[in-house]
Amino acid sequence: MSASPTPTLPLNAPPPAWHEQEHRSHTVQFYNEEQSLLTGLGRFIGTALGAGDSAIIIATKAHRDGIVDLLKARGLDTTSAVKRGRYIALDAAETLSQFMRDGWPDATIFAEVMTPVIRRAESAREGTESRVVAFGEMVDLLSAQGKPEAVLRLEQLWNDLARAHSFNLRCGYSMAVFDKAEHLEPFLKICAEHTGVIPVESYSSLNTDEERLRNISYLQQRAQALEFEIAERKEAQEALQRREAELVVAKQELESRVTERTAELALKNQQVQRQAELLATSNQDLRELSRLLLYVQDEERRRMALDLHDSTAQLLVALGMNLSVLKTKAKKGAPELAGGVSESMALVDQILEEVRTTSYLLHPPILDEVGLAPALQWYGDRFTERTNIQVEVDIPETFGRFSAELETAIFRIVQEALTNVQRHAASATAMIRMLRSPDDVTVIVEDQGKGISADNLSKISFAKLPGVGLRGMMERVKRLHGELEVMSDAKGTQIQAVIPINFKQSTSEHDDNVIRVRSNRA
Repeated sequence: MSASPTPTLPLNAPPPAWHEQEHRSHTVQFYNEEQSLLTGLGRFIGTALGAGDSAIIIATKAHRDGIVDLLKARGLDTTSAVKRGRYIALDAAETLSQFMRDGWPDATIFAEVMTPVIRRAESAREGTESRVVAFGEMVDLLSAQGKPEAVLRLEQLWNDLARAHSFNLRCGYSMAVFDKAEHLEPFLKICAEHTGVIPVESYSSLNTDEERLRNISYLQQRAQALEFEIAERKEAQEALQRREAELVVAKQELESRVTERTAELALKNQQVQRQAELLATSNQDLRELSRLLLYVQDEERRRMALDLHDSTAQLLVALGMNLSVLKTKAKKGAPELAGGVSESMALVDQILEEVRTTSYLLHPPILDEVGLAPALQWYGDRFTERTNIQVEVDIPETFGRFSAELETAIFRIVQEALTNVQRHAASATAMIRMLRSPDDVTVIVEDQGKGISADNLSKISFAKLPGVGLRGMMERVKRLHGELEVMSDAKGTQIQAVIPINFKQSTSEHDDNVIRVRSNRA
């Protein structure tokens, strides 16, 4: 009995240009390098013109000129094709402006603009089997302008036009406009509007199925490795939090011992001066240690936040993109894998959100990139979302920038103050106000809660701070030679810090009375 022939299996990783010869397709090509885009278009347009097809190019001048140069290098006479109407070149920005209304593509005007162009190309074809091919990057211009919804609408208008006319359309997008985590969702929606996706040149340059499948396997390995890395980072973060808690307890115990020792010294008149000097030295060492711990804590938070944002989050975005491509191919070549890929994409989105939230809470990148005022506005909004405490931020628009150390210190002071509002004030609202003079910057955080008890106010006035929050604020203010004032009554509490803008670093004590206490608010 003869063996039955082996069935032909569908390709799991088809070559990127498998759909170029179709009469009806709407593909998207992503690229990193301009030359990669032009090379693909030279082959796409050149093959069409050589076969008697008509071609429509809607691109920037640089890309239109580049395509003409590549076609000439292949021996194709674009001048003759232009005269016969088989080669129509339009400027992308100018064409886009004809049907955009208030930042949105108008469907009626779009059809009025593009239908005559399609018909002119159709009438110029040579032969009944000829087709119309088109390349457009108006969507890329909209994407670069930060208008993802308008991009999707324009892609849909092209799909509507394709129902009335037969043409093979390719859209071009630079991957540079998808370089942030929030770009993942619009990227996936763009892919969904196309019948085919051409990956960037790092994938398109792979020539065989074996190479492409190996590339996919490599990405799967990277995904698994990334999951382990995230778990390790989470464990390291939990260890850091435990260590911070241990340091807080140790610090409180040490402060308690110093207080007891001070009481004993008060009973020994002959040793008062010497013991006072020893205590002052010990307190200075403790302050320096506290400041060092604050600095190390800030730097470690910044480093971990940057690592999570710049490395882990970007890897997750790339993984999501690759899984999207794999899902599209799985639907065509191996539908049974599509469900698993979708579940993996959902997990990637969940992990990405957790990584982003952790990164921003550790150290918001907006603080370094844009400045203190936007960072405080962002933190106030997020604090409201997490606690339901309505935070109002009052900062002048011309507030400006300061040194990185000063901005970080003010941000942490506000962070500690709002944490105290959440834990102790029982207030439904809070306000952050910032004032600036030629020499000083003033930050005020106030609430309408139950206020601080007289006993705790008394402790604060003698620097016997009841918690680590106020102590951390005091140490930050003191390091920058500023002043901290606590005002509280039954109507609420106000924390005010005044810090010189051009402070000079010093290890000496500039003012032991860095904190002042009042039993009523101004």
